Amino acid sequence: MINVGSAVVNSLLLAFATNNSNGFSTFRNKQPTSITITAPIINNIMTDERMIAGSNGDIISRLRSLGMDKKELKRHARLRRASILVPLFERSHHSNSNNKDASPAASSSSNIHVLFTQRLSNMASHAGEVCFPGGVQDTEDCQDDVQTALREAYEEVGLENQYIDCIARMNTVESKHSLCVTPIIGWIHPPSKAEPSELQLNAEEVDIAFAVPLQYFANPTNCHSIDMYKWKGGNVEIRTYLYDDPESGRQFKIWGLTAHVVHKVAQLAFGGGEIKTKSECMFPYCK
Repeated sequence: MINVGSAVVNSLLLAFATNNSNGFSTFRNKQPTSITITAPIINNIMTDERMIAGSNGDIISRLRSLGMDKKELKRHARLRRASILVPLFERSHHSNSNNKDASPAASSSSNIHVLFTQRLSNMASHAGEVCFPGGVQDTEDCQDDVQTALREAYEEVGLENQYIDCIARMNTVESKHSLCVTPIIGWIHPPSKAEPSELQLNAEEVDIAFAVPLQYFANPTNCHSIDMYKWKGGNVEIRTYLYDDPESGRQFKIWGLTAHVVHKVAQLAFGGGEIKTKSECMFPYCK
């Protein structure tokens, strides 16, 4: 599992290395032992947006327009590669007292959620942190960023790639550990496959799986803070979200690269961000 909350700013970006997040619904790992999972062969599925109810079909079409071609700077080419999966799915049932109306462009009826995991509290590194499924590229991935994301999602939460439509590839980000991280947006269908209660969590890595309404991250008032740091002649934005989960009664912290990625996805999904097909900066919100 890669901790995607860390980005390039040496010790300063321990913030980017920390992916604490809050989930809309929480499910704890109930398996007494870890599961052994072998990554399956990639199945390419294609979601028909016409079959998705309401505004969600438009949202998926908008995200898909980002494309699946590589988006990275040349300086990333020599870095060790890693990928994360940003799993999105529809939810017909949820109670969200914290899901404030996002923006004028956001539909209040959107029920798209994002799946996160939280690492075990006894891990040697990044203990108890929240992150997306992901990890470092293995030789078995054949230098395929999408395969890496799918394999890691299968190993960590048992999410089979036959239920994942990889709809977009986001700009790469250089991590604190000199990794070139590629976020892959995946649409899960049927949505029940992404429900936390349906997942097979890897008991050696994952403590909890949970889902957060994507629209929550499109509302600027939900961002607890934005800290600015100097790095290589530019400024870096570090976002922090503090989310009170009504189901678990816990407050979760989402910040660093995880916050950047999910915020960007929400912007693109609800029309608050420009669809770009080329990487313009090696670091999130580098100005």
